[in-house]
Amino acid sequence: MIKKRIHTLKAEIKTSASGPVTDEHGKITFPESETKKVERSCRAESNTVDGRTVVEDGVNYDYSYLVFTDIEIESLPVNTSVEILDDLRGDVFGKGVVVKFERGQRVTRIWLK
Repeated sequence: MIKKRIHTLKAEIKTSASGPVTDEHGKITFPESETKKVERSCRAESNTVDGRTVVEDGVNYDYSYLVFTDIEIESLPVNTSVEILDDLRGDVFGKGVVVKFERGQRVTRIWLK
């Protein structure tokens, strides 16, 4: 059987602290940042076309990997580190940071550098 998504995307989204919080005793504390793990089935392509994509605003994005996954994935901010694993062999297919995240009607595309 042919598998549609042969890779697994792994990422960690770090949320920064919102700012100082004052408790009922007037003590000011700074909440710690949190890390949320994201893991999704995906299909990744390396070195597609010439490593560039043109977007509507006329900006070119250099990228090394183009990743396709479902639309339910958590939004990955620019500069989020991502690792792509090959499901069959279990080794790392590629690594990079997000340069563009785009949610479409049926698929999400993520460009990595």
